[in-house]
Amino acid sequence: MTLLNEAQVEQLKEITTYLRQVRQEKSIRIEEIAAQTLIRAGILQALEEERFEELPEPIFVQGFIRRYGDALGLDGNALSHTLINNVVHQDSNNNHKDSDNKPNTYIPLVVTYILLLVAASAGLLYILNPPQITSESLTPKVNGQQSMVTNSMNSN
Repeated sequence: MTLLNEAQVEQLKEITTYLRQVRQEKSIRIEEIAAQTLIRAGILQALEEERFEELPEPIFVQGFIRRYGDALGLDGNALSHTLINNVVHQDSNNNHKDSDNKPNTYIPLVVTYILLLVAASAGLLYILNPPQITSESLTPKVNGQQSMVTNSMNSN
């Protein structure tokens, strides 16, 4: 696990030291904790011995701390939240730094989406309400043809 900064590693060291002390005070073997929490004993030993490079992603470590604390009769949620707050705070700082370097491209996308919606709405309106042909528009043509026919008959 290399995704933690120095402050987060220090926080994790404090938490794991506290968990190890409580476990030793209660004379509970690490294998018992592993059986109760369903966390491999090797992971728990790596936590207690501060071999953090052997651990999975921080989100999993937070879950391990919560279950480990609960198994010892502690408030596992509170323990894991202290680490979560550090990790989330650091991640949000990193995200803000990354977003400052990227150009803002969401505004042209919004304009494109609005134009697309307008075009789709107009097309749908045209399809659902086609221009209607009225009998008045046909009448002059018929009358004009009738008058031509009448004129041609009269000339004969």
